[in-house]
Amino acid sequence: MFGRLTKTFGRLAINHKPLPAKKIPRIVLLEDEPALSSLFEDCLHEWFQKIELLKFANGEEALKELSRTEPDLLILDWVHPGLTGDEILQQLVVDQPKFPFLLTSEFFERHLQLFSDHGLKLGFLPKPFGILEFWAALNQLVGPSDHPEMQALLKTEAETRLLA
Repeated sequence: MFGRLTKTFGRLAINHKPLPAKKIPRIVLLEDEPALSSLFEDCLHEWFQKIELLKFANGEEALKELSRTEPDLLILDWVHPGLTGDEILQQLVVDQPKFPFLLTSEFFERHLQLFSDHGLKLGFLPKPFGILEFWAALNQLVGPSDHPEMQALLKTEAETRLLA
């Protein structure tokens, strides 16, 4: 009875069912440098209207959270207190996680093929990288921006690079 309510006006049927709410991305950030952690947070808030951001500076604490609930994205640095980025990846690959990873250290470069071969969805941004590169990685790994102007900016930048 309450399933699908529609009214017909001539040939036009209007569905009064509300649109499903957009899922709020849940992102785990493992970065022990406070300034970089804040920069990541600012850039994420510029890309998404709302996010659930869980920030960690310690690898063991981040791994505990990842074992509790899978995020929509893990942003992972190489060196920090506790487990290293390499050790975290080695532990996670056993469980074949479905969420994507954004690796943000040049130290990951030699491991990319190995972890990709294990079926992990990986993005790679060696430090230092620019904000547009970060947003392009978010676009690829999590999805488009909630702000149309940001999506347009990314598209313009990509077109400019193709022409150069």
